[in-house]
Amino acid sequence: MSRVKHIKWSLDFVHRALRDACNGTNEQIHFVPESGSHSIAWCLWHTTRIEDLIVNLVIRESDTVWDEDWANKTGLPFDGFGTGQTDEDAQKVEISDMKAFKDYQDLVWKSTGTLLNELKDEDLLRQVKSSAGTESIDESISLHMLGHFNGHRGEMNLLRGMQGMDPLLMQEGTH
Repeated sequence: MSRVKHIKWSLDFVHRALRDACNGTNEQIHFVPESGSHSIAWCLWHTTRIEDLIVNLVIRESDTVWDEDWANKTGLPFDGFGTGQTDEDAQKVEISDMKAFKDYQDLVWKSTGTLLNELKDEDLLRQVKSSAGTESIDESISLHMLGHFNGHRGEMNLLRGMQGMDPLLMQEGTH
């Protein structure tokens, strides 16, 4: 399997988990345990914003999908993407319109799919800007999207378990 094909396969799994995480009541999605943490809503916003930034701003060097209109539609902060945010500020993140948020997710994921359809394995070696200087496109996607998002998938499963909800993709692989 080519590296690009593997990335597509891996992101497809992560995207299905993130879409599954949108299911639940408003209270479940915004639940934060007494000991503090992020909510599922925060994880959803953060991961989608990160993907939008990596794919569009960093790799494509273009505008992100996220703009003030999306912030207004979803009720989410226009500025920032969660990194460096205090727990108190993170716990205030609230998705006011889940349908609008899913529409934003879909546009980001479509942008990612288009990018991946354009890339060849050798393109993954191209250097892009990073907080530490530069890194390859492969590193940007593998570290900041795949690895990072799966960490938040685990966090969302913990939050779901604390509320008696099924883990994400509970039906994955069953027929």
